[in-house]
Amino acid sequence: MPFRCPQCLTSNSLDIDLSIELSPDRRSDEISLQVVTCCDCGFAGLAVYQESHRGELGTEDWNHIGYWVSPDAVHSVREAIQSCPDPYNARCTCRAHDSLGEQDIYGIWQGLLELKSGHTFLMRLFLG
Repeated sequence: MPFRCPQCLTSNSLDIDLSIELSPDRRSDEISLQVVTCCDCGFAGLAVYQESHRGELGTEDWNHIGYWVSPDAVHSVREAIQSCPDPYNARCTCRAHDSLGEQDIYGIWQGLLELKSGHTFLMRLFLG
């Protein structure tokens, strides 16, 4: 699914290159950490997709946010995901799942340090 690049603003040029499904936490039933790149300008960043099915029957809440982070952070996450034998299995017990999916004592996913200080952009499909 191509998205709009936050750097060159080209529609349908930002793709999810790699993704790893992380264990659910107290807030989200699904958590995916993604590496995103633009085929036009070469932008590379990270994105997080979180979805919750909690609440009334038939309702869901989701959030898909992109992050401007350092090239080192992108490289580090890319290598971690590529090292995982089963990135689409949230129950995988490999080192990548353990480190990328770390939760605090309250059972809330901690994300990555660089995600906390990076600038964000919306991951939205361009339909027009």
